[in-house]
Amino acid sequence: MIILSATARQAIEQHATASFPHECVGLLLGTLEAGHKHVAAIYRAQNTWTAEVGLTSAEHDHSLADRFYLDPRDYMKADRQARAQGLDIVGCYHSHPDHPAIPSERDRVGAQGVGGGTSFSFLIQSVRAGQPAELTSWLLSEDGERFISEELQ
Repeated sequence: MIILSATARQAIEQHATASFPHECVGLLLGTLEAGHKHVAAIYRAQNTWTAEVGLTSAEHDHSLADRFYLDPRDYMKADRQARAQGLDIVGCYHSHPDHPAIPSERDRVGAQGVGGGTSFSFLIQSVRAGQPAELTSWLLSEDGERFISEELQ
């Protein structure tokens, strides 16, 4: 289970809305206690996706509206910020502009490189016509073949 503070939830909605019609990306800063992740804050990252960082030869057919890339340097900055606050990176989030908050195959492939097993959460904020819609949380299965819905509070 993942528990978001009201501040973190609002910050994700604001980031996703401000980035529309492009996808946003960020990291979840919090703690892991008794199997529950408590998200206290987020780290807003820049979506630096370009065709050059694509994972397949077909990536050039896509844009920032349906792809994101998190620069590893942003991950390191977020990790330093989290540690300074006594927190850890417990997951990441991104948005789906005008699309349901359901992971895509591209999301699954990208998540395989993150690691963290089933303790790392993947949140998706849907944004429809520029307005925040549903927010969902997912865990990548141990074998990396599918996403499993995670309870979100």
